[in-house]
Amino acid sequence: MQALSLAGILLLATSVLAQEVEAPILISHDRIDGPYGGMSHVVDLQVFSNGRVLYVEEQTESLGQKPTRTSRDGHLEEEQVKQVAKLLDSSGVRNLKSKIPSMRKPIDFFWLKSLEIKHADRDQKIEIENFYPFLNLRCTAYPRALIELECNLQDIAAKSTGRQNDEDWCKELVRQVETDRSTPKECGLSW
Repeated sequence: MQALSLAGILLLATSVLAQEVEAPILISHDRIDGPYGGMSHVVDLQVFSNGRVLYVEEQTESLGQKPTRTSRDGHLEEEQVKQVAKLLDSSGVRNLKSKIPSMRKPIDFFWLKSLEIKHADRDQKIEIENFYPFLNLRCTAYPRALIELECNLQDIAAKSTGRQNDEDWCKELVRQVETDRSTPKECGLSW
């Protein structure tokens, strides 16, 4: 009888722990170096299906400076969680390549981005070398789905940190992708 009670307690404890350790549906990692020597900005953002958002930021402004670190635990409204889940499950996001090469030769601004998306049927990893979404203001350098995903991440980060998202560059980028039918090769870019 005691063994049965002990097994029941262990089973209950295991199920409670499993519920508390929910895996994120989206992980975004950004490392931006520049434009000045010693400047770096690292952001890790995790979004969970229950709306929880974990935001961690570390940055330095100059060489030799001790990094400042910020960590926030936020929450998305149910509607925004549905919007993110719908975007992650879209064919545009599902069809993004696992490695997106550099679209430009950086001089002083280096943005490395990686994404991990947990789909019901598979895990998807995407790495973007020298990400620079502003190229889409000139031509379609990056797919619309990637730009929309980045814009959503910018909004989520702003809400999680309580910052005002003053820059509306994302809307302009999405609008540009909708009207521009050029390919990366037509832009003078390698794809």
